[in-house]
Amino acid sequence: MPRNLVLYGLAALAGLVLYGVLRALLGFEIVMLLSLIVLGVVGVIVYRNLQTNRKIADATPAERSTALAFTPEPGKAALYILRNQFVGRAVGVNIEVDGKQITQLKSPRFMRLTLNPGPHRIVAYMGTPDKKKPGEAVLEGNAQPGEVLILKTEIEPQMVGVTVKLTPVELDRIRADFQKTRMVANDVAEV
Repeated sequence: MPRNLVLYGLAALAGLVLYGVLRALLGFEIVMLLSLIVLGVVGVIVYRNLQTNRKIADATPAERSTALAFTPEPGKAALYILRNQFVGRAVGVNIEVDGKQITQLKSPRFMRLTLNPGPHRIVAYMGTPDKKKPGEAVLEGNAQPGEVLILKTEIEPQMVGVTVKLTPVELDRIRADFQKTRMVANDVAEV
């Protein structure tokens, strides 16, 4: 996050310098017209990205408090995925487990899913299931009974587009972040 803030600050500073240079070379009217065109293009890009969002309900307070105990059901495993970054917080990241659409996470939110023991394939991506945008994250693993698997999903801006990451994290390192975020309801309760 701090690295991104430095980059955003440098980009804003470079933009101001470029604006001043263009204004001196081309004049106020032409630069203002170019600025409006760029603003329109950025607006269209943001609008199109937000069109892939779904309306996801929050989990009930009882479900959230049960989930924050971090104890899986007997003979099962529990999967938690947290998204709490600032970058791209309004754009939803879709979560699939074993090819089933589970939910969509905007920031700051988390989800909990009960997993049957055995191999599972977890996919995080932006877009819709039929039109996934490039840059999806895939994590494969074997769930053990009683295991609590904690993943953090993040969007990393690239020069063109973004990359979605799924990173395993230790519960002790991230437990406080769960307390500050809302839990979403899943489309599927168990996989």
